[in-house]
Amino acid sequence: MTLDPSSPLLPGDIRAEAERLADAIVGSGLRLKLMGGLAIWLQSQTARDGVYAREYRDLDLVAASRDRRAVGAFLEGQGYLPDKLFNALHGAQRLVYTASHRGWSLDVIFDELNMSHRIDLRGRLGGASPTLDLADLLLTKLQVWQINEKDLGDAACLLADHGIAVAAEAPGETVIDLARTRDLLGADWGLYHTVEGNLARTAELWGRQPVEGVRFDVGHQVQALLRDMEAGPKSIAWRARARVGERVRWYETPEDVRK
Repeated sequence: MTLDPSSPLLPGDIRAEAERLADAIVGSGLRLKLMGGLAIWLQSQTARDGVYAREYRDLDLVAASRDRRAVGAFLEGQGYLPDKLFNALHGAQRLVYTASHRGWSLDVIFDELNMSHRIDLRGRLGGASPTLDLADLLLTKLQVWQINEKDLGDAACLLADHGIAVAAEAPGETVIDLARTRDLLGADWGLYHTVEGNLARTAELWGRQPVEGVRFDVGHQVQALLRDMEAGPKSIAWRARARVGERVRWYETPEDVRK
């Protein structure tokens, strides 16, 4: 049998499917974005080869809740099967789809990421890119309190391949937008504190496992981000929470999120 190269779920690994699905998302007109490790793989050459290349087990997306029904129809049209019981119980926040004969699943969250910290993604799901904005991709990795080396490596790859700047001041470039990081981190001390620690861990990992020939030195990028975080404006709520500090837990656990 000759396979149509545009048909859903062609033979191949999950990385090829991420590329195919990215093209389909762009053509769909939906407020739907890839996020997670495979989104970073799509945006970062450093994630594709060498020490930071890794295996992926699922696809992660975020969508606007008002597009929930259309997103479901789109994914089923792409060959994915809904987990009907899970979706009936949890569909207001998350949908799960499977490609059982391919060995992976696809998760969709709506409007916000709610893990160790809450990151509101409303208004961030338009535009031509099939993935979340680079600043959002970076922060969704660095918000993990009990972060692992896989997530640190993903963050390092983004920092190795993309500049850091205010996007409005860098026309024509794809950058990690300081306007976005300032907005989120200057409003939430807990998120700021977690990201601050994870940036230091990212630099430490890169120091142990550097990659030659990348556009940017990750250690320098981390220091630039930390300086901008420190200098950036802080809300009244941020300053009040900073006075409490670590005396009160500032992050959520998976058990908290499930409640």
